[in-house]
Amino acid sequence: MPALSEANALVDRYKAALGKSTGRQSLYDHSLACVDVALRVARLAGEEPGPRLDRLIFATFVHDVGKLDPNFQAMLEAAASGHALPGKRVKHEASTFDYDHPRLVEKNKEAIREELRGACGYDLHLASLEGAMDHIWAFAVTHHGLFYLSYERDGAGSLRPLIRRQWTSFYPHEERRITLVDLLFEYHPLGGLLILSDLIASYCHEQGRDYTFLFGRVATMGQLLDTLVERASEIEESLQRYDPRDYSLREMLRLLAGGIQ
Repeated sequence: MPALSEANALVDRYKAALGKSTGRQSLYDHSLACVDVALRVARLAGEEPGPRLDRLIFATFVHDVGKLDPNFQAMLEAAASGHALPGKRVKHEASTFDYDHPRLVEKNKEAIREELRGACGYDLHLASLEGAMDHIWAFAVTHHGLFYLSYERDGAGSLRPLIRRQWTSFYPHEERRITLVDLLFEYHPLGGLLILSDLIASYCHEQGRDYTFLFGRVATMGQLLDTLVERASEIEESLQRYDPRDYSLREMLRLLAGGIQ
């Protein structure tokens, strides 16, 4: 992989990469749609701009960085072209730390900040991200509810992040882990903001609908979740057209709705 020297390398790569096969939506457009939805949900929840929201919005923009995996791009390209999927299939969350993605994000924080300000009118403060990147990565890893983030010592004694799937397993070199449940508690009631934003943006794109129709019908975050629970089967069927995993979507939405009025 060539050295990443350009200050806006991630934004440029997002614009060149596919985010969704339907309509060949770019990763850039999908990520900005997710951010726009996230800001709308945050307003419903009464969340004021500040460090918490900065972290959530930054995480929302970078959550699909694993889709830059060439193998995942090949899957999207095949689906967009109506061809059979390639033999090697990957889940993009599991590629979050591959292909120098963390370094790419770190080197492009300022460019992301400027992009969010220009495209969404959101003024993110980079100081809010200091000491919080483990949460940013955890949001990316957990946003489909399948994996969690584990920090383990390698043979050289260095602590490094690993993506694990079995929450009940014991790993002898693990020192700490961050799961979806941890994020739900830490950022309540917006621990599931990224999941909701990705879900709404993806579903509406697949349906060719403007997501503002959902927000025009609700006045609270609880009402939004109730609406999504009612549509869970329809939404899951739509998502499975391009990602045939079992989302257990209704149960996931009920988990996110816990304690929210």
